[in-house]
Amino acid sequence: MKYAFISSMNEEYYTKHGNVMLSSFSKFNDKYTMYLYNEDFSPVYNNIILKGWNLGIEYLNFQNAWPEKSSVSKFSKKGFSIIDAMYTIDCDYLIWIDADCEIKKTFDNNLLNEIANDDILSSHFSVWHLKNNEIYHSCETGFFVLNKKHSKFKKFREIYKKIYVNQEMENLRRFYDGDVYGETVNQLDDTYMNNLNTGKHKTPIPRSILKDYVSHFKGKGLKDKILNNIPKDDKC
Repeated sequence: MKYAFISSMNEEYYTKHGNVMLSSFSKFNDKYTMYLYNEDFSPVYNNIILKGWNLGIEYLNFQNAWPEKSSVSKFSKKGFSIIDAMYTIDCDYLIWIDADCEIKKTFDNNLLNEIANDDILSSHFSVWHLKNNEIYHSCETGFFVLNKKHSKFKKFREIYKKIYVNQEMENLRRFYDGDVYGETVNQLDDTYMNNLNTGKHKTPIPRSILKDYVSHFKGKGLKDKILNNIPKDDKC
């Protein structure tokens, strides 16, 4: 398989946002498969393969080290889903899509060939933040592509996993998946990285090559969009 799309969510997030992403992905991209890390529920879609929620002992150890409802605990669910996908899904390119995205059209070959090819290890949106007079590099990981056939992929996987498992926070602004991804990129040669955020925007997707394909609403915005499309008499 050349392209494998991946995402993760629980039932609460599916009800709020994820059903829009999965439905729109299935509608426009029925020739592709999405692997969904599904926590505590089992949705049914023709081209969605459920991965379940067995993320391993290292995930459980990480969860036990942090308060249950902390932001670090929450975002690590995405991080460990990515780790599992890097090890278990057989494909050339892993393509992550956040659960609070909406797919607007088919991912055609021209787009995928431009952002995913043999020479590129990672296509992502680099974002820079200032904290305590230090500049930190992170990635807007609502969408990214990893080339599993690249010679440096195993090194990328090793670094990303090690930061989580060893809880290496010293170079991170926050212990979130995007910051871990950014630090992993920092530790590798940027000559085989593809930064899709050419304008250094804080909200890059709507200003990028993906603008006609993906909308990333970051939770609240997608909920508002859904409610605004419901006739007034039907709104809660």
